Amino acid sequence: MRVAFLGTAGFGIPTLEALHSSPHEVVGVVTGPDKQAGRGRKLKPSAVRVIAESLGLNVLTPKNLKNKEFIASFSALKPDAAVVVAFRILPPEVFNIPKSGTLNIHPSLLPAYRGPAPINWAIINGEEETGISIIKISDRIDAGGVLLQKRFSLLPDETAGELSERLANAGGKMMLEVLNNLASSTLTPLSQDESLVTRAPKLKKEDGHINWNQPAAIVYNHIRGVTPYPGAYTLLGKQWFKLYLPSVVPGTGIPGEILEVDKTLTVACSDKAISFMEIQRQGKKRMSVSDFRRGYDLPPGTILGE
Repeated sequence: MRVAFLGTAGFGIPTLEALHSSPHEVVGVVTGPDKQAGRGRKLKPSAVRVIAESLGLNVLTPKNLKNKEFIASFSALKPDAAVVVAFRILPPEVFNIPKSGTLNIHPSLLPAYRGPAPINWAIINGEEETGISIIKISDRIDAGGVLLQKRFSLLPDETAGELSERLANAGGKMMLEVLNNLASSTLTPLSQDESLVTRAPKLKKEDGHINWNQPAAIVYNHIRGVTPYPGAYTLLGKQWFKLYLPSVVPGTGIPGEILEVDKTLTVACSDKAISFMEIQRQGKKRMSVSDFRRGYDLPPGTILGE
């Protein structure tokens, strides 16, 4: 099949690479325009563009997906199918062009966790399993018919970043399975049950703020769910500290109270405590707690979150 790929973030790279290595022909890649990044505010290409150009693929970088020139260019690719992974919302003028439809990889068991952050919210909410759904895009976001769905157990210490990498690799393999079946016309989209819909809204920076007044298990899930973005942080006065590599440990104290600072930083929650291996002070680099304590005094008894 002639396949067009649409994506920007690194989550889509395993799928693009899988398509490129398959018998299917990648006729074009659509990704976001270069963006300013870093202190120098230099233009930086998307992760997908870097990979696509290294593979010698034709790349389109439209600012406006409704632009007539872009739509004409996309149509000229004559794709049998389009594959969308971690991209913008497509207008019907675009997703209706491929004759076999436009397919999307969504990292949840739809209709659960519709929205831009399903991986994060599955971990934050303490789910024991999640999955990947490959759907045929429709007029309503994440509401299209399901072509293939697989379940994956969440690992006990897994962060959102680690789970994202695992699901990205699995998603590429699943998409090839779907495309092969589409080519032989053996797939029928299954409608989603609207009564089972749950949401996974976009995370904001403030969603990383740790609430020590909750049980340690809930705090632990929250920290893993916001790692690496937006990152779990706590406040001490007007200064923030990001905290990494958590584990639930015995310990009691006022919620937010530092119980121990040695090789780890241990902080009390409402029942038990959370121990951290690494810390990052505002404006500084991430480092081990043992290195951090050599240059900064954060003594036991300090109350974080105030």
